[in-house]
Amino acid sequence: MRIYTIATIPLMIALITLMSCDKPDSYSAIPDNRKIELQEWAGILARHWVLQPGDSLRPEKPEDSELLSLIQSCESNPEAWAYLYSCIADTIAVLEPPSPACQQ
Repeated sequence: MRIYTIATIPLMIALITLMSCDKPDSYSAIPDNRKIELQEWAGILARHWVLQPGDSLRPEKPEDSELLSLIQSCESNPEAWAYLYSCIADTIAVLEPPSPACQQ
């Protein structure tokens, strides 16, 4: 009986620990309205960095004050950095690559 008690305690601790964790990539600490804002920023930044100048889908470089605002808002919630990076990577993944003539 003592063996069952000893084996049950670590099992219960592991079960409680697993149940208390968020699922990976849930970004539950970021409110939904903030997620939408970060998704918009990810689209702007990714397209500006990846698309060639003159492309109609390439936005202008964001103002320094806008970027500073983004940085400050992400500093207040570090999980926002991970979410922003994830959204940027997702956006870059779906952009059409440039034609071979544009590549050097």
